[in-house]
Amino acid sequence: MKKILFFLLLMPAFCFAQQSDRLLYGYAYTMIHDGAFGGGVACNVELWHLVNIGPGVELTSFEDHAMIPVFMDLKIKYRFDRVHISPYITGQFGYNSYNVKQVQNLTAPSGVQAMTTFNKSGKYFYGAGLGFIYHFSNIGVYASYIYRGYEYTFPKDININNEFVNIPEQSVSANLFVLGITF
Repeated sequence: MKKILFFLLLMPAFCFAQQSDRLLYGYAYTMIHDGAFGGGVACNVELWHLVNIGPGVELTSFEDHAMIPVFMDLKIKYRFDRVHISPYITGQFGYNSYNVKQVQNLTAPSGVQAMTTFNKSGKYFYGAGLGFIYHFSNIGVYASYIYRGYEYTFPKDININNEFVNIPEQSVSANLFVLGITF
């Protein structure tokens, strides 16, 4: 997993190596993720001068614990050449790398309560949003808003006094405000 994350973090650097025909676009950004600061990088391949698609990775937090989303980023954009602005819509789908030990008072079916330790793990997430890019010569700045839905899972059959408790999966939504550069 560390090698994949390292590769994803280096992908935007390859965008600087292009000559005149731009096929790769790198995105580096900071974000506010439901009140927490974070950042990320993405590298998109441009198809048909309209669709950009590629991998991305972020470092942010949820409930004061580190979270590393790894995702596929899709941007559908239109470039107005005279004013150097590209509005776009974006979609994201990926895996939420989050694993935190939880301590909670759980109740077994018979009514017995016990303090129990278990892991809350990230599952997948999806997001949709919109934004715009203002292009200079070789670099641009952009801003966007993305609405995300996250899924978290818990261990099956937590044992409390020889009785089993199942905690249902948890769905959480988040608002992202992104400001970054593209190259």
